[in-house]
Formats: sequence, C-alpha cells, structure tokens
Amino acid sequence: MVTTNHSKIRFIGYAISTFPAHLGEGYGGGTYLGNPNMDIDIEARITILKNAVDTAKAQIPVCQDDASVTNIFMAPEFFFHSPHGPYIYPSSDQDPIPKILARLLETFNATDYPNWTFVFGTALSAQIANPEKLFLSESVKARNEIVKFLVAQEEKSASGIALVVSNTLKGFIRDCQNYPDVIVRDRALIVSNIPLDSPVKPLQTKQMTTEKYFISGEDFILFDTEGKHDVVTEQMVAYRHIDLSNGDLKEHPDDLYAIFRQNYGVDNFPNYVDFGVEICLDHDDERLRLNLGQEPFPNPSDAVHVQLVPSCGSAIAGASVVTDSYGFVFNCDGQYPLDGTHDQAQQGTIGGVQCVFVNYNSSPSGAYNYHSAHTQLARVQNPAQGNNPNAGSASFQTLDTADVYSFPVIAPQLAVGNFNDYFAGGPGAVHIYGLHQAYELYPRPDTANKVESDKVTNS
Repeated sequence: MVTTNHSKIRFIGYAISTFPAHLGEGYGGGTYLGNPNMDIDIEARITILKNAVDTAKAQIPVCQDDASVTNIFMAPEFFFHSPHGPYIYPSSDQDPIPKILARLLETFNATDYPNWTFVFGTALSAQIANPEKLFLSESVKARNEIVKFLVAQEEKSASGIALVVSNTLKGFIRDCQNYPDVIVRDRALIVSNIPLDSPVKPLQTKQMTTEKYFISGEDFILFDTEGKHDVVTEQMVAYRHIDLSNGDLKEHPDDLYAIFRQNYGVDNFPNYVDFGVEICLDHDDERLRLNLGQEPFPNPSDAVHVQLVPSCGSAIAGASVVTDSYGFVFNCDGQYPLDGTHDQAQQGTIGGVQCVFVNYNSSPSGAYNYHSAHTQLARVQNPAQGNNPNAGSASFQTLDTADVYSFPVIAPQLAVGNFNDYFAGGPGAVHIYGLHQAYELYPRPDTANKVESDKVTNS
C-alpha cells in the first residue's frame, strides 16, 4: 500500500525586519542591535522565534496538521547577530553555531513540532583571536575613516560629482574586500524533525547549515551611527570561497553546500523531495541556476523541488529559479515590502515572477521604510532548462490568495531586556500559505495531468 506522508506542504514566513537600527541620514550607517553577552543574545532570539512559531502553530487547524503535511517555517537572513555584527569567537572550538543549533533542536523538538522543517534565517559569525587589536589596527581605522569621508562627500556633492564619489566609494569597498581584515560566515540554520539527508548519501540528521557565497553591499554597515568603533563594517570583510565546480549537493551537515533531501520511503508518494537554500544575493546571483542540469544527482530526473530564499533585501528572481515542474519557491525577507500594501495577501507579477505575497511594514503611516519585511511564494509551471540564465527562465502558475493569511506577532517577555533591544522594526507577523488546505507537492499518480489543489490554476 502506498502511503502519502509528507505529500503536502505549507509555507510559513516570519516577516520581521532584520535590518540594522538607527540608520540616521548617512548612506550605509546604522547600529547592530543585540546583547553583548552572546549566550543571553542567543537565548533572547530563540525565545522570539518560539513565540513566532507558536503564533503560527496556534492558527493551524488540528485536522490540517497531520503526517501528510510538512510545515516549512522560515525567518529572514541575519536573524542571529551581535552588537558587533557577527558573533565573535576566538577559536574554532568556540564557534557558536553548534550551540545555537543544539538549543534550536531542544526548543523545537519532535514531540511538539513533529512534521516541521525550519530555516531559522541566518547567523553571522567571525573567528577573531584578538578583537580589540583588530578594531584598533591601522588597516581597520584607515578603511573606516576613508569610507566615512567618502560618504560625507557624496552627501554634500551634487549630480555628476556625487555619482563620481559614489563610484569611488563602491570601488574602494570592493578593493578592500579583496584584502579583508576578517572572514565572516553567514550560515542558514536548518532544523528538521523530518530527518535530513544528502542526495548522494544517507545522513539522517536533524540539523544542517548552508553558507552564503556572494557578499552584498547591504550585508554590513559602513559606519556605526551611535559612535561605536568595535563593529564589523562592509569594508573589513569577505565571505569564504565555495568551490561549486562539482555542484551544490550537501555531503555533510555542516559543509558549505545548499541542496539537501528528505527521504519519505520507497512505499511513499513521493519517495523523497530535494530542497535548495539560497541566501539573498546567492539567489540574485544565480548560484543554483549556474549549475542547473549539471548537479551530480544520483538519477538524471532528480531536481530541486522546493527552493528556499531567506534574505534581507531580495525577492524571487525569475532567472534564478531552478525547481522542476510544480516546484515551489519561497522567500522570506527582512528589509522591504514588495509594494505599498500591508498585511493583506496579494497576487501579481513581481520582477517577472507570478506569485502571491504579503508585506509587513513597521511604519504606522504605512510609508516605506527599511524596517519592513515581506514573504513571497511562487510555483513553477514549466521549469528552466540549462545553466545559462540568459537562455530563458521558468514560467509560473497563478496562485490564489484565498488561503494565505497574516497574523500579527505580539512581542514576548524576555529574560533580559525587551524586544526593541534586539530588533528595530517591531515584532512582525507570521504569514501562512496554505493555512486550511496545504499545497500538494506533486500531482497524484492517478491525476498526473493536473494539479490537485483548488488554490492553483495554470496560467
């Protein structure tokens, strides 16, 4: 008898701003929020996550939360960070990421969340043996002083000269990143009570990370608007190189790669599903697309079916979509709205992608600000072919907004400090796609020519 465990999927996004606070008037300035005690900071952020997850869980009808449904919960990029920017640790054996994952596994256990898979945004970290010496070094001081000077000149210059200064600033930062003072890691935190595997070997793990490759001009502040000098700035950093010459399939839970698998059994429909996680600019820069059709999957027909994009300043990019037919692309962003609407599900075409989406705006007036957020879901009709994004993109189905809901999150009580000590844009909202009727992962074998969901119609 064929079972249908995990044959359906529901997407839940925590729309919360993860952008720096106190942006001020200067381009690129801001302040990283958080508690200087790393353990306190991590516990506070996990409490905030649990509050958001439980807000969503309380809305799901009991009859719609059975073994046939996988709940995907995702938070934005940079959810975990410190007042320095990254969590700073002196040696590899003190890397905080294993500690965070262990606490997440304990908090979001299989008893309370049996059919949930979580991407808890990302965590910034940097191994620095002597932070005080680094921040006082001539290299760091020179970089920061030059950048702040160029920002000031750009602000008071007009027209063409402002453009020249802007280009000089960007070029200087780019050159600095070729000679970084510190290597920062931006890792997505994946926790699942449905065991996680590699497409090429059994792992049967409940936790994984994947790592960001491409650094964005918005990943770090250029200077601290509160006058702090012990912060990691854009001109100091680089990310680790990732060798993608043989694809992006994970082989170990904490390797740098992006594609993992959930196996459901040979007597189940489906037998397994492959997931790909692309962090913000990695999606924009087509990390997975550039290997489309060349990943060393065990079977030629294997492909990513669920593409997950945690971001802080990005949206689904049509040319970057790599899922197969009926595949899903889900984005949770911690910086900006997709249009002027707030808190209501919308359907439309954003950047050439037919999708449904919901915005969160922390401004009482609804005016655009950098402490906004959005979630976005698209489903592929005809997949992209080949690894050349210029040769054509996927086409998309038209999704309905009827079963997409937004629920406000109430800020939880924290052991130390209050919510505003950690996040600048308010407690956000959870957006649930497929609240009452989860999406079918694939058409059933006996209905192979249509999608069995009254929320999905072909465009």
